[in-house]
Amino acid sequence: MLGKLIKHELRHSARYTISIYTAVIVISAVMGLSLLSSATWLGVMSCFALYAAGFMAVIITLVSVIKNFYDTLFGRQGYLTLTLPVKCSNLLISKVIVSFIWIVASFMLMVLTFVMIFFYAKERSSGYFTIVSDAISLSGILEMLPSASTVIKLLLVAAVWAIITIFTYVSFVYFTVTLANTRALQSHPKILGGLIFLGIFSLNNTVGNLLTQYMPFTFNVGSDRVFFAFEQMGKAEEALLSYGVGGTLFSGLFAFGLLWLTGYILEYKVNLK
Repeated sequence: MLGKLIKHELRHSARYTISIYTAVIVISAVMGLSLLSSATWLGVMSCFALYAAGFMAVIITLVSVIKNFYDTLFGRQGYLTLTLPVKCSNLLISKVIVSFIWIVASFMLMVLTFVMIFFYAKERSSGYFTIVSDAISLSGILEMLPSASTVIKLLLVAAVWAIITIFTYVSFVYFTVTLANTRALQSHPKILGGLIFLGIFSLNNTVGNLLTQYMPFTFNVGSDRVFFAFEQMGKAEEALLSYGVGGTLFSGLFAFGLLWLTGYILEYKVNLK
């Protein structure tokens, strides 16, 4: 049943993001075709458009996570969704998984647009891109990069941090929207929802920063090893990347707790309009 819910959720939520992804593909094609012509202005405009589309993909996806969750549970579709013969926990899990997939896809698309613009600038070595090509030396950049094994470690650690960050955002949004649509707060859901989100966000950051500062236990990636250290972030020797363990763990546990509360409210306290 969970697989069917995820499939349905992917198909339904795609309508919010498919337009911006299509725009990125079209702009990329135009930018590629501009290499065959002498119209430098077309490539310049395409680069600016692709740059903007990369950012818009992330913004639209983050907003669509909120809209899709509200529409399917607290809008007109909510009556149908919450009366399906499935557990609220399964509904919530499917939405978390699909939201996570779209957010990751949007960030990957944004990074891809930057890479495409960079290599386009390297290919177009005349006109406006001469300055960019001269200023950015690929061989020079490669010389400054750490070893391949270190880069892999950095990417893996950054990926774990990104997963926790995305999961935290989704849990904050889902809890905020759900709590704002209970009977006690339903009179002004948007205003109260915004205040709830700011309160949760501030609490998470404040406690996380305090734990990182007063419990200086960090996870670090060095040039030749991955190690823990009882030092503040950035203070460990040879650390290329450093994360406060206390703050990161708190964010993850806080997100899980909020999702559990969201499931409880959906099961017993939800109030459909």
